[in-house]
Amino acid sequence: MSDLFPRRFAAVALAAALGGTLLVQPATAVAAPAAAASTATTVAPFRYEVYFPKYTYRGGNLTYTVKVRNNKVRGQHYVALVGEFSSNFRAVRVVSKPRSVKCSVKGRTVLCLISSLDKGDVTSFKLRGWVGPRRGTATVRFGAAVTSNPHVSAKRLAKEIRSRLSARSRIL
Repeated sequence: MSDLFPRRFAAVALAAALGGTLLVQPATAVAAPAAAASTATTVAPFRYEVYFPKYTYRGGNLTYTVKVRNNKVRGQHYVALVGEFSSNFRAVRVVSKPRSVKCSVKGRTVLCLISSLDKGDVTSFKLRGWVGPRRGTATVRFGAAVTSNPHVSAKRLAKEIRSRLSARSRIL
């Protein structure tokens, strides 16, 4: 016990010194007791974050919580968010979302159009993917694009995605 405390304290001190955030355990990761990881990126003045577990067991599932935040831009904006799940997933589903988010799932690709993001607004939704029977790494690539045009189609907006982020989890 006394040997474990200095290592944890050193990890916390290193994370604080580097300006990082500590890992947070989401409420949905109770089935697989793994530490959660998060990754974030910005699209102009918008920021989206993805929270996910670090590992799961073969045949299990991974739940991804996606938060989209409008930091600076005034007025109504629309965000298209695309999630491309790797071949290690056998099924993908949108678990929970607010009414302002419209999602479609086709194979292992999820396309969500988020409307009603005014300045300071935050919206989040959850995606769940079921992994197959093989060990390896389950990867999801997320990308986002923003517009203020209310008549935009989600597929057309998805073609304008420039930056992506990856969420990797191990399958044990």
